[in-house]
Amino acid sequence: MRGVSAPRELFIVSYWYPPAVGAAAERVHSFARHLPSLGWNVSVLTSWHVSDAPKDKGVVVHRALDPSAKSTAPFADYDPRARPSVIKAWLREFIFPDRFRLWQRAAVRMGEAAARDADAILVSFPPASAVLAALTLHEATRRPLIIDFRDNWFGPGGYEPMRAAARARHEELERRALMHATGLIAVSETMADALARRHKFPRHRIAVIPNGYEPDQALHPRDSAVSLHPLTISHVGTVIPRNRPDMFFDSLRALQATEKIADVRFRFVGNLSRDFIREIGLADVVEATGLVSRESARREMDSAAALLLLVGNYVGTWGNNAKLFEYVQTGRPILCLEETAGSNDGKLLRRFAAERSFFGLMHDHESITRAIDELRTFLSSTPSSALHLEAEFQQYSRQRLAAALSEALTAFLKERK
Repeated sequence: MRGVSAPRELFIVSYWYPPAVGAAAERVHSFARHLPSLGWNVSVLTSWHVSDAPKDKGVVVHRALDPSAKSTAPFADYDPRARPSVIKAWLREFIFPDRFRLWQRAAVRMGEAAARDADAILVSFPPASAVLAALTLHEATRRPLIIDFRDNWFGPGGYEPMRAAARARHEELERRALMHATGLIAVSETMADALARRHKFPRHRIAVIPNGYEPDQALHPRDSAVSLHPLTISHVGTVIPRNRPDMFFDSLRALQATEKIADVRFRFVGNLSRDFIREIGLADVVEATGLVSRESARREMDSAAALLLLVGNYVGTWGNNAKLFEYVQTGRPILCLEETAGSNDGKLLRRFAAERSFFGLMHDHESITRAIDELRTFLSSTPSSALHLEAEFQQYSRQRLAAALSEALTAFLKERK
C-alpha cells in the first residue's frame, strides 16, 4: 500500500504534446512538467512524432503511432481561398469520432497497463478521439476520469457536424464521458458555467484553469527607440479563422484605399499565406514570415514595437487567446481588435495592461485608425523602461496554474471516496 507521502500518479491522455507545437501541446506539457514538483508522477499518452518528446523529471511519455497522420506542417497556412470540399467534409463525418480514430485504438492498447497504476486519468479535449481513448481506459481500469475542456464540444473550436446523425453520435459520446467524469477543467468561467448547465454537472466539480505563461521568460524592456514611420505592429502566433482575420483584412483593404494607414505595417509571424496577401492587394501593408520556431516567435514578441491581437466572438466569449498571456508578459504595447467589444481578452488587458493596450473593432475603420493613433502617441511619449508587469498577473504563471490543477485533482479524488 502506498505511503502517505508517496507521490500520486496522474495519467494524461492528449493527442497534442511536444514536439507538436501550438497552444494545446503547450498547455498539456505545462501541466506535466510542473506537477512532479507538487507531488505527482505523470505519465502522458500521446501521438508519435519523429522528434523526441521533452525529457522532464517525473514524466514518462508513451507515444502511440497514428497511421493516418500526415507529414505536413503543424498548421496549414491561413488562406480563405482554399475552402474545404463540402462533399469531403460530409464524408469525413462517417469516420467517428474523427480522423484520429486509428490513433485512439493504438493509444488504448498502449496505455491500459500504465493507466491501471494511476490515481486519476486526465484527458485534454479536443480531439474527441482522445476522450474516447480515456473513457475506454477508465472503463477498463475504473480509475477516476477528469476531462480538460480547452474548447466547447460543439462550435468553431470543436465539432460542427453537418448531418443530424453525426451530431447525435457526438452528443452521446460527450454525455457518456461526462456521466463517467469525476471532475472537469474549463479554460474560463463562461465555459464552466455552460458545462454545468448543459449537462447538469455539479458546478463545484468544475475547476477553471486558463492558459498561461512561463515566468522564466522575463520581461525585456527595449533598449532602442521605436521606429514610428513606418510603424510595424506584429501578430505573433497562429492565425485561426475563429478570430476573424477575414474581417481584419477587409478593413485593411478599405483603409489602404483611404491612405489612412500609409505609414503602418503589419508583420504576421506564423501561418499566414503570402500568396493570399499578395492576391488581395495587401503586400505593401502586410508582411508574412511563415512558420518559425517557438524560440524565434518569442524573440519576435520581445523585439516588436507593438503586438496585434485579433479577437473573434467565439474566443472572446468562451476563453482567451493563448498568446494573450505571453503578449502581456512581454511588456509590449498591444493593439487589440475585437469582433465585439467586451471580450474576455479585452477584460484581461484592461485589468493588467490598461496603460499600454489600445482597442478597436475589426469591422470599424475609424475605430481601428483611432486605436493606431493612440498607440503611436503612446510609443512616442513613453520610454520602454517604464513598462512593467503587474504582480497580480503572476496568477497566470504556469507553475501556479499547475498548482491549481493539483488542488482541483485532490479535491475531485477526495469527494469521490
